[in-house]
Amino acid sequence: MRIKREYQETFLERLSNIRRNILTLLRYGRVIPFHWNTRGFKCFYCGKQMKDCDTLKEHTRVNHSSVDLELFIPQRVISKDVPVKIDITDIGCKICNVPLSNVEDLITHIVAVHGEDYDNSIGGCVFPFNLNKNILQCVLCPERYDNFTSILGHMYKQHIFHSYICQICGLGFVDQVRLKRHISNSHVGYRCRICEKVFDAFHKVEKHKQRIHGIHRHVECNLCSATFQNKYQVKVHMGKVHNVEKYRIKCEHCPKICTTKGALVLHVQSMHSDARFECDLCDYKTGIKWMIKLHKRRHYGEKNYVCSICDKRFGRSSNLRAHMKVHTGSTGRVCRWCRYGFVDLEGLDKHEKEVHYYSQYN
Repeated sequence: MRIKREYQETFLERLSNIRRNILTLLRYGRVIPFHWNTRGFKCFYCGKQMKDCDTLKEHTRVNHSSVDLELFIPQRVISKDVPVKIDITDIGCKICNVPLSNVEDLITHIVAVHGEDYDNSIGGCVFPFNLNKNILQCVLCPERYDNFTSILGHMYKQHIFHSYICQICGLGFVDQVRLKRHISNSHVGYRCRICEKVFDAFHKVEKHKQRIHGIHRHVECNLCSATFQNKYQVKVHMGKVHNVEKYRIKCEHCPKICTTKGALVLHVQSMHSDARFECDLCDYKTGIKWMIKLHKRRHYGEKNYVCSICDKRFGRSSNLRAHMKVHTGSTGRVCRWCRYGFVDLEGLDKHEKEVHYYSQYN
């Protein structure tokens, strides 16, 4: 208990110092803090999503020029290990309007000229970036990137102290959340018993076994002798073939019966919603834009999906996958290198050894 209490006190003290450093930098520095996620840039202050870095900069200057940092920073900065991302394209002192070169010069200026305290012993509290729409130059080394995701990964790997180290493989991470995610995905997860590869979900292991090792999991229908790859397919089969009421979903607008909720939603959107999309070749209407594209293939006779065994052509990939069962009895064996299909696993193995030997063993 004493050790835990001491750790807690150390954590809170460090977090308090980090908050104080960040508050000082944002109060005096002409910098723009921001967040980033898979959809792009986000405003540090209000969380609004931005389409590009220029919009982010303009939004922050116009809407958040007078934020009460004393109240805001403790709410926003909640981790002691993840630095705040800042744009330093126009870095300088806001108080005396002096241009500066980098974050270190800004800190030196704040301490020497404005007499503020800054704790350098706790390491970097901010991640500096020169945000640009075109080429992103790392401010700490000569590396250059054409997108923010790449330069951010570079910064995490090369320019940050990793407090949490994986005891299994030695990789470092900036916080405990990332370490736990790594252990779950790389060292725990769901493991293929054949090749020992690890996956983060059970269905991915099953798909891997089917595609790479040719092993198919079979689930039997309890009303007949039919077998399927999973329970979902059994339910669809029982609704279609055996008319089990539980697995037959009726449309409220017409006599149509669907075997899945997803199929019902698609049917309603396509046939019973306000049709905003019309075929210019016939009277077909739908509320789903991409279904017009599929529909027009019937007019043009487009069949871009070809069976690699018998050369039969299909307009949809789903129809081709269903057709492959005619040849294999279950699902098609597909080459992972060139996507060519085979009737059995032996033919696939022979093909990979003869055609893709270099790809497999080099």
